[in-house]
Amino acid sequence: MRNARCSLLTILVGSALVSAPAARPASAQGTPWIAEPGTGSVNLTYANQNAAEFYRQTTKTTGPLAGAHLSQNTLWFGVNYAFTDAVALDVQSAWARSSLPGAVGPSGGEEGYSGLFDSNAAVTWRFVDELVSDAPSVALRVGAIVAGGYDTGYINSLGDGGNGIETSLIIGKFGGVAGFSGEIGYRARTSTEINPNAVGATAGDQVDIPNDMFVNLGLFIPAGGVVTIGFDYRMVNALSGIDIGGEGFSPSRFPGLQEDGHIVGGRLIANVTDLVSLNGFFGQVVKGRNIAASRIFGVGLSFGFGGSF
Repeated sequence: MRNARCSLLTILVGSALVSAPAARPASAQGTPWIAEPGTGSVNLTYANQNAAEFYRQTTKTTGPLAGAHLSQNTLWFGVNYAFTDAVALDVQSAWARSSLPGAVGPSGGEEGYSGLFDSNAAVTWRFVDELVSDAPSVALRVGAIVAGGYDTGYINSLGDGGNGIETSLIIGKFGGVAGFSGEIGYRARTSTEINPNAVGATAGDQVDIPNDMFVNLGLFIPAGGVVTIGFDYRMVNALSGIDIGGEGFSPSRFPGLQEDGHIVGGRLIANVTDLVSLNGFFGQVVKGRNIAASRIFGVGLSFGFGGSF
């Protein structure tokens, strides 16, 4: 059972879709499955997000993109470790590069930015285990967000620049035919100082980053002993914020946008060995508010460690 449970951990954490407002990746989803005590995995994931359209409030338009492609390439590094059969730690960070060639537009700034993206560290406590109960596995995840060192206030900024916390309740069940997982959570972040070089900035001013509710759903279907097919739905809903072009808006206040997004996608996971897993994933923003209509593609590699093999 050890190999099966480590594979599930790899599927849901190592190969999770990055889901984000604008071109900004968010945290990978949590998992209700915990590896055996003293074991874990190291995960490397490359993701590309690109868009030629965005949602101005809830209307899709090309707007200031003017035919250019807003894109972001992100290399995620993550480590997951199980302290007990019910408690695990996951830590992840990323390096990212954005691009908006020839169409920096009304926000000012440069065509490209690169740097350290936001980092996340969380503890998951699984308090119901499907292996010892007829019920699905149920877990609580609590994490901290540390903002990377990048400029905000541009269309192609890497992120919103705020520290924060997030918590979620996760449920999942895996059988011989298929498995599912569902997560509902809340994310709160601090305000961030407005970039004085961005258009519309007032030096020394702060902008509040809206808090989010988020939902992650997944369906997993084994296709033989090596390959698993996954289908995903992601939703992020800001609980407050301003609209592009609305009252109080200027490009310098991008971190304060009410950014809502709905993403559908899928993934393919191959367990190369008991300790090595490859995955590929894709997604599409199908509905949103004040976000880029991004397509998302990526690949990942995961290595298990610890225990007796």
